[in-house]
Formats: sequence, C-alpha cells, structure tokens
Amino acid sequence: MSSGRAKTFADRLPAVVPKEEADISQLSDAMVDVLYPGRRPRPFRIELVFEPFDGPNYPRALALARSSPVYREQREHDRLFHHAAFDWSGARDLVKLYEIVGPITGTEVLVDGKRVPYARELWLPLFWLFVREEPS
Repeated sequence: MSSGRAKTFADRLPAVVPKEEADISQLSDAMVDVLYPGRRPRPFRIELVFEPFDGPNYPRALALARSSPVYREQREHDRLFHHAAFDWSGARDLVKLYEIVGPITGTEVLVDGKRVPYARELWLPLFWLFVREEPS
C-alpha cells in the first residue's frame, strides 16, 4: 500500500496551458505586474496629467509632454487628458513641464502611475534631485 495521497482528478489532467509564458514582450506593463509580478523590472516614473489650456505655453507644454518616454492621450467623454511619465533621466524635462502646467487647476501628479499622498509636496522635490546642471 502506498503512503502517498491519491491524485485528484485535477492533478491527473494534462497541462493545457503552460503556467508561465516564455516571451512576455507583447504584454503591457500593467498586465505583467498582475500575471508575473517582478518579472519585468520597470523604471520608477513620475507622471503629470493635464488638460489642454489656453495660452502661449500650451504648445511648449505639449512638446515637452510628447518628449517623455511614456506619453499618451486619454479621452473621457468630451475631455482630453495628456499623460506624460518621466523616469530619472528625464527629470529636467519634468521640471520644465511642471513649471508650465503645475499651477493650472486640475493638473495631477502620479507616482509610478498611482495617486499617492503628498505627490506634489514630497515626491516631486525628491525626484528633482536627479536634475543635473546643464553643461556650460
């Protein structure tokens, strides 16, 4: 008589789908975080979310936002939102963009894609430590 436990019906079934994909390059970062946490390291990013505004600085703000590594536009009903996420290497552009859109009502600061307490007061200034002096 065996001392082991008998296999259940589910244990005897052959694997239909592999438990882990070998190539996850086609998956979005959010999906990888859900399915395979920690498998794809992502850079830490600060994101600015702002709406179109009137004024001479809007084209410059849009150009800075579009130069970010992760830029997207999102429509909610009849409103347009610009999302620009910067990692440490783009800290200078983040500062320039924040100087333009920061004072505008409705501008949001997200930390690694999430709303967190003190994003403007704490996280942004900490991120600005990565700003290097411009070469003379």
